[in-house]
Amino acid sequence: MSWAKRNLYFLIAAIVAVVLLGAAGWFCYTSWQTNNANWDQLSAAYAQVESFANENPGPGNKTVNNIETAKEETKEANERVAAARKFFRPIAGIPNTNHFDDRMLAFAVRETIAQLRSEAAQHNVALPLDYAFSFSLQQAKVVYDSKSWEQLSKQLGEVRAICDVLYNSRVAALDSVQRERTADDNNAGQPAQQPDYVDTISVTNNNIVITPYEVTFRCFTPELGSVLSSFANQSHTIVVKTLTIQPEDNTANMEGMPGMAGGGGYGAARPLTTAGGLPVVIDEKKLRVTMLLDIVKMLPEAGR
Repeated sequence: MSWAKRNLYFLIAAIVAVVLLGAAGWFCYTSWQTNNANWDQLSAAYAQVESFANENPGPGNKTVNNIETAKEETKEANERVAAARKFFRPIAGIPNTNHFDDRMLAFAVRETIAQLRSEAAQHNVALPLDYAFSFSLQQAKVVYDSKSWEQLSKQLGEVRAICDVLYNSRVAALDSVQRERTADDNNAGQPAQQPDYVDTISVTNNNIVITPYEVTFRCFTPELGSVLSSFANQSHTIVVKTLTIQPEDNTANMEGMPGMAGGGGYGAARPLTTAGGLPVVIDEKKLRVTMLLDIVKMLPEAGR
């Protein structure tokens, strides 16, 4: 003890040194373990990079940078999609809004039907009596299935666009327009087969939507050519998927028949002789045309 008292400071220094050496040893040991773990991670990263470099296709090499090439091609693809959107613009709904209610939609249905009837008379296009352009169920309602509001709005706009083409092409008569069923039509308890509806439904690939329609009308060959040309030159993409043509001679002459409205009538006959009694070389017959149409539109971009 006397030695310890005489060398107290030395003893304390020695104890502190031993503790520091122990701490340093523990630090070195833990650092060694950490270093080994980091080395293993680095080796794994190098192995992964090497495996990526050896893949086919890979990121490239000093002369070819496939990653940058992929970025450039992605940018080009996005630019092409943006350029294509102008050819697949959706037809504006009626009403053209994102906020619907029953009163607004009921007014739109009745007003659109009234306008289409009036325009048919102006263009001398015959219609069935009190024709509702596939909205016969909706025109008498004041309350609709809320899940169908937006779809009915779009269908009103698309039916109007189709009818505008037929009217401007001066077809003789419009027999029917058929559209896809909506939630409002499905909940109505109507029979499975209705003249207002097609049997198919819209399809999508999450980029575009294809909506089916079917129209039946009567016209002569020049008017049919005008209809096809007008659909082809629309700013919206309307594709004529199928075309069925029958001579109207196979049906009874319906001019003046009850149930028809609008000028012109069905089955208006053309003279078989001209002035002076000359024979007619070409006697064109009226046609009954059924078209299955696809309206193609791109989905809105994310965030719009």
